[in-house]
Amino acid sequence: MWKFSFGLALTLLVNPAQDPKVVSVQVGKAPIADGKGDDEAWASAKALEVTAKRVMPPNLGAATTVSIRSVHTATHVYFLIKWKDDTKDDVAHKPWAWDGAKNAYAEGLEREDMFSIAFEQTGVFDADMLSGVESTWDVWHWKATRTNPQGFAMDRIHRHTRSKPEGKAKEFKAKDGSTIWIARPEDGGDTVEKKQPAPAAKQGDRVPQYLPGTPNGSAADVRAKGTWAEGWWTLELERKLDTGNTDDTKFDPKRSYKFAVGPHDRTGDMDKASGVLELSFTGN
Repeated sequence: MWKFSFGLALTLLVNPAQDPKVVSVQVGKAPIADGKGDDEAWASAKALEVTAKRVMPPNLGAATTVSIRSVHTATHVYFLIKWKDDTKDDVAHKPWAWDGAKNAYAEGLEREDMFSIAFEQTGVFDADMLSGVESTWDVWHWKATRTNPQGFAMDRIHRHTRSKPEGKAKEFKAKDGSTIWIARPEDGGDTVEKKQPAPAAKQGDRVPQYLPGTPNGSAADVRAKGTWAEGWWTLELERKLDTGNTDDTKFDPKRSYKFAVGPHDRTGDMDKASGVLELSFTGN
C-alpha cells in the first residue's frame, strides 16, 4: 500500500470490492471549500463509498469508511470527502517536549489526523509504492494541524525510479526483489508548513516543531479545509483543472484518471487506504 512517511514499512494496497468510480459533475456555481459540505453543488454529485483497510499488523483488517464526491467548473475541480474518525486530533504534531531528566527537548508523542489523495501523472498508477513500476504521482496531503488552519493541503509529487535520482530519495526493495527509489519533493514555492529545531534552552513544557507557512507558487495550488463533528471528518479540496505547473497532474475533462485515497488516524494507520479508484468528468 502507498503511504507517505519513510519511517514506516510500505505495503501493498488492497482494492475495494465495490465499483471504484467517482464521476465529477459539472456545475454552474462552485462550492466553497470551507469544510462544511453544505453547498448546493454537492447535491448533484453521487457519492462513492469505499472502505480503506489496514493490511499489516497491528490491527490487521481494521477499516475506515470514506465517502467521496466531486464536481467541477470550467476551470476548477472540487472534492468533498468524509471519513469516520472517532477522535479529533488537531492540537499538535510531534511537538518538542521538555525532558527534565535530560535537560533537553525530545519529540513528543502527539500526532495529528491526516488525509492523502494521490493521482496518476506519468507511468502506470497502481497505488503500490513497492511494485517496482517507474511512475510519478501527484499527491495532496491535508494535515489537521500543519495545513488545515492555513486552508491548504501540501502539494507534492512521488517519483518511483529504478535508478537513484538526483536530490533526496530513499531506497527500497520492490516486491519483485528489484531496487526502487522513491523521491517525494514538495511542489515549487514556499511551503505551507515550516519545521523548526528543538530550542537549546527551555522555553516551556511544549514547543511546536511545526509552524504555519504561507504557501505560494505551485505549493499553493490545493485549497483545503476540514471540520470534525460527531465522529466524522468533512474535507473539501479545490484546485485548478490545469495549474500550468509541470509538477501537477493536468485534469482534462475528456478523459479519466486513476487515483487513491488514504485516511490516517493520528498519522499512525499509514497503511490504510482505498485501492485504485477512477475519476471521470461529465457535462463537458
